[in-house]
Amino acid sequence: MGGVTVLALMSLTACAGVDESSSANAASVDKGAVQFAAAEPTTDAQFAPSSQLAQAQPAQQGKTQINAGQEGAVSDPLEPWNRYVFSVNDVVYTFARPWIAPYMVLPQEGKDTVDNFLHNLTSPVILVNDLLQGEFDRAWTTTKRFAINSTTGVLGLIDVAEDYGMAKHDEDFGQTLGTYGVGDSPYLVLPLLGPSNPRDGIGRGVDTVTDPLFWVGTTAISAGRMYGTFSNEYGGHVNEMDSLRETSLDYYATMRSLYTQMRRAKVKNIETPDSEEANIDYFSHVDDPQ
Repeated sequence: MGGVTVLALMSLTACAGVDESSSANAASVDKGAVQFAAAEPTTDAQFAPSSQLAQAQPAQQGKTQINAGQEGAVSDPLEPWNRYVFSVNDVVYTFARPWIAPYMVLPQEGKDTVDNFLHNLTSPVILVNDLLQGEFDRAWTTTKRFAINSTTGVLGLIDVAEDYGMAKHDEDFGQTLGTYGVGDSPYLVLPLLGPSNPRDGIGRGVDTVTDPLFWVGTTAISAGRMYGTFSNEYGGHVNEMDSLRETSLDYYATMRSLYTQMRRAKVKNIETPDSEEANIDYFSHVDDPQ
């Protein structure tokens, strides 16, 4: 579920930050999609907006903030099937928790090291998509980050480039297609991979074959990377996912809304909070597009 979305959770994926001491926002369901609107307290939990998250800052000058009200609502014609796959995925992820136990016991510094290493490995894919989108300044930043972190940063284990003001960013071919006007409907939930859509599904395939490790990596390397990615994407957000599952009126519809809004923000190169807990805090206060 991103980005597990498993990577899309993962891609995402999207998870919950809950202030149990505050009052709740009521959720209204319209055609299966959840809208979050301020209401009189009705439960013991509330997604409380942070002053720092109330406004998402563009990642690049000239980019505009996402306005969900101006976006078309994502269609979900396969909702019954999607809900079934979503439920199966949720069970599989639950049984997978013991497998990621080694990652879960790492201190935060260790988890950051895993994330740095995996992000550095994806630099060639990010670079390709930077160029395809005409984002040449970002492409140059990606190139410098890869060179610095792969050497001084010990194969990317340490994000030295961040200290030089070169912040990491993600790009994938699904985002690239989005910048060329390809829409994000219909909504799909993929087995194991979680929330997606045809555009992002095709994008995932293109990103796979444009990754150098796909062609030169051994089976052991590929398996190790897959395990590390799953542990990082899912294990890093498992607590927030549990929180969201417990507090959402409709867990499936909430994840659908969050995934759609987050992907639209990424297409527009809008910076979202670093943590998935903060992401859901921000996006839960953006109305689901109509």
